[in-house]
Amino acid sequence: MSDVIDLSSVHSHISRLEHNLDVVNTNVGAVSEQVVAVYRQQELTKDRLDDLHEQFQEFVAADRKDKQKQFAATEIVRVRQEIEQKFGHHDIVRRTTTGILQATDLQMIRQNTIHTVTEQLMVTTPNYWLAPALVALSAWIKDDRPLAERGVAESIRRDDNKTSLFFALVCRRARRSEALTRWLSRYFQMQNPMAIDREVVVMLDGLANGVFGGGALVACSSVIEQWLTELEEQAGFLDDQRKRWAAQLDVMTPRPGDGDYPTLRKYAGNAPQLMKALCAARRNRAVHGFFMSLFTGELVVPPSIEAACDSLLDSLVANFDDEELPYRGEERLLALIKEEDGDRDAAKARFDAEAEIHQASTNFAAVLTNSAMNPEQLGATRATQRYAVSRSREWIMAAHNDLVARDRMEMPRQARLTIVSWSGTSTDGSNEKVLAADLRKHYDAKIDTAVKAVSLTPAAWIVLIAGILIGGLIMTGGGTAILIGLVLIAAAAAFFFWKFRDLDRQRGEARQALEKEHEQAAAVLKAVLAELADYRFEVTAEDARSADVTALLESLSSPQFVLQRPEQRVSIA
Repeated sequence: MSDVIDLSSVHSHISRLEHNLDVVNTNVGAVSEQVVAVYRQQELTKDRLDDLHEQFQEFVAADRKDKQKQFAATEIVRVRQEIEQKFGHHDIVRRTTTGILQATDLQMIRQNTIHTVTEQLMVTTPNYWLAPALVALSAWIKDDRPLAERGVAESIRRDDNKTSLFFALVCRRARRSEALTRWLSRYFQMQNPMAIDREVVVMLDGLANGVFGGGALVACSSVIEQWLTELEEQAGFLDDQRKRWAAQLDVMTPRPGDGDYPTLRKYAGNAPQLMKALCAARRNRAVHGFFMSLFTGELVVPPSIEAACDSLLDSLVANFDDEELPYRGEERLLALIKEEDGDRDAAKARFDAEAEIHQASTNFAAVLTNSAMNPEQLGATRATQRYAVSRSREWIMAAHNDLVARDRMEMPRQARLTIVSWSGTSTDGSNEKVLAADLRKHYDAKIDTAVKAVSLTPAAWIVLIAGILIGGLIMTGGGTAILIGLVLIAAAAAFFFWKFRDLDRQRGEARQALEKEHEQAAAVLKAVLAELADYRFEVTAEDARSADVTALLESLSSPQFVLQRPEQRVSIA
């Protein structure tokens, strides 16, 4: 009876052992499948994390730009309110100037009225140079010489440069050639080309628009040449001028478009450098387009000397004074931030390129540069732009060549590609076969490593060893225990053999997964190299446009951009 009980107990143990072996077998199979799934999920997670990081960086940058744009919009309102509070009364005087001249032409206002208005402005705008100048102008109209002389003297004391140029324009408007020459001579004698005041752009406007006639026209051109000769004799001047123009041209570099070579930008490790080089090459088109549009079309010429002088007087008196410069500079930077959609770095680069505009004085060559590139900030006309560019063409060409040479030096020779775990380089996509073979070799090695890594798990060895040990131990009991021990050992061996046979399935799955990954990588490589070929073609074509810029600039000559009026008989040689 005890033998039967013992046999039943053994059978019960065997059944539980077989059940446990089945559970272990199932779990090991599941783990094997999960290992492959985890590997795939790891690659997918890495790609998603990379995309998420890129999107987060873009979000942070966009949020920062949006806040900067909102801040700039708010601050502009504050700055303009301060300008209005501190200098708003100057605008009244400025608006009155041409009004007095035009009213005098029409003879529709009494001289006493003009005299009263100018006296009130003298009282309400202390220390402003234009108020006593208007008093002198009204006294001149009334033929009150003593009052006119006192007004002129006070205006000169407050701002000699603007006063001299103001009365030069008034005399030209009245066709008083001798007086015009004396006032212009006085203005020129005060100028230092190394530190010239901003209102010189009005004189340039007068020259470029043909307002100064006869001897005054020749005198202006002659003095300008003397200034530039004196500047060119200064050590380092030419280098400074090249850098100044290079900075102006460099800010014309366009930004990369969102749709520009998306695959190349994603898989090239040096994509930022590649896109920078592309934009630098595209700048040639922008620069050529800028100068071509500047010199295309007819200029709108005022119909008379009176109208031309009124325009210059408006520019002279409306061009804000030195004490306003800090506020105007702050306003300009905030406006640029808004224009650049909150990109403060881009706005600061543009502001730095035109920083000399917001200085009380600078050298005359800088005035030419700023008149050409930032006419709105200086109040320069289109005619002055043309004159300034043509007169500066040698410096512009030198700066342009410097930029082109710099960009060619910084152009990445190769694109460093990284696709999943493979990396390689290509110059223009022409080595596709070599890279495809290297990719195939990379994945062959990766597959070989993955296949070799598939081996029996510790669980299989534990089951085998445990089955042998336990079976051997049971067999020492003799009798039916031997049979039970053999069954147990056979079951453990069968499980071990099954796991050994299952290795082929696991290796096949690993191989299949990596082959699929290789196909995807090969497709990406093909797309990247196609975009790289297009990229090199575009860069080469855009870089060749640098010659168009040089050819256009070489065709310019400053004398041809000085307008001639019917009453002028003297041309510039």
